[in-house]
Amino acid sequence: MAGVELGYLAPHPWIMVAGEREEGLYVRTTSAFRQAAEEIERLGLELLVVASPHWSPAPMSRIGGAHRYAGTLDRFLPHVNAGLPPEHRRDLPPVPYDFPGGPALAARLCEAGREKGLPIKLATEAEALDHGSIVPIMYLNPNGRIPVILLSIEEGPAERSRRWGEIVGLEVKRAGHRAAFIASGTLSHHFIFDHPNALWEPGRSWDKRVLARLTGGKAEDVFGYSEEEIAAGELERGGLHGLFMLLGALGPNPRATVLSYEGIVGVGSPIVQFQPGL
Repeated sequence: MAGVELGYLAPHPWIMVAGEREEGLYVRTTSAFRQAAEEIERLGLELLVVASPHWSPAPMSRIGGAHRYAGTLDRFLPHVNAGLPPEHRRDLPPVPYDFPGGPALAARLCEAGREKGLPIKLATEAEALDHGSIVPIMYLNPNGRIPVILLSIEEGPAERSRRWGEIVGLEVKRAGHRAAFIASGTLSHHFIFDHPNALWEPGRSWDKRVLARLTGGKAEDVFGYSEEEIAAGELERGGLHGLFMLLGALGPNPRATVLSYEGIVGVGSPIVQFQPGL
């Protein structure tokens, strides 16, 4: 069966690839990433579509259409450290990454989006990857075997993000690919830097309500959140738009399962697995 067969809402805590996997930290998240990677392998999926909110802001959505992506993790460190208090900045190891892109499909996605009136730009050069892309890729595609299509997550109307996800899902199916769609992002996003496993308590309550809707057969409800409801979660850039794209790509009535949930420096960081509706 071609198309988007699996989806994940997955966090991108850069500290998990910064030599900070000390005993007892982030065990739930790393275990859930491992479970997700095993499921992708078990199903024999041949493509990852990864949507990141940390691709440099632009006035339009972008698609990564390079033939190959290769580099080292430390390339995105200046971007990360720029947003941190000086006492919490740290070094990253030059851990290499190397995986193929999908230039032909990326070009078709760009064309299809434009045909539907969406502002889309195709990026054919391999830029240094941001942590929103590379963290889930390193966990879900550890040997670099699976080609990856990169998407930016842009803010705007929820319906536009859903429609873009629907276009991506349709074109993946038309091209005959079996894919997983990864919406890289968190829920509540309030930092507590001094405690690695801390979770912001107002965020915990907010996250719980969202996860209950996703797993209770009411995923569509998230499209109706007011600006006030979304603001209460103190979401990172991109808000819920990666999730909107994911739900669009999967189609109606997706089934959701929470694989893990924990706080990482205060941020509500679930890994949620989605399957298309029956």
